[in-house]
Amino acid sequence: MAESERFSLFKFAGSFFQFLPWVKTLRYAAGIALIGFVGLTIYRAFFMPTESTKQEMHIIAQSGSQITVDQKKQEKKTGIEVSPFVEGYGFVESDERKGAGAKAGVRVDF
Repeated sequence: MAESERFSLFKFAGSFFQFLPWVKTLRYAAGIALIGFVGLTIYRAFFMPTESTKQEMHIIAQSGSQITVDQKKQEKKTGIEVSPFVEGYGFVESDERKGAGAKAGVRVDF
């Protein structure tokens, strides 16, 4: 069986003044920082609740040149919002074909 090397305090202290251990330490630190950055990006993109700054505006024109503007700030979204939808549509082609249809599905908002 091979004999293990004994611990040397002088060798340990001398390693702080060598180039190669610092290069290895910087490589590990850069790798950990990169993995942390990717993880933080994924967290902020998909899981962190964000404050919505979109506003909904309704303009109501009344007789006598009076216009009422009704602004509502949208509420904060928390989590994932799933909502079913049904949409109808129609079309007219240049060769006088006409048609109509409907779309149905599920919207997923993050």
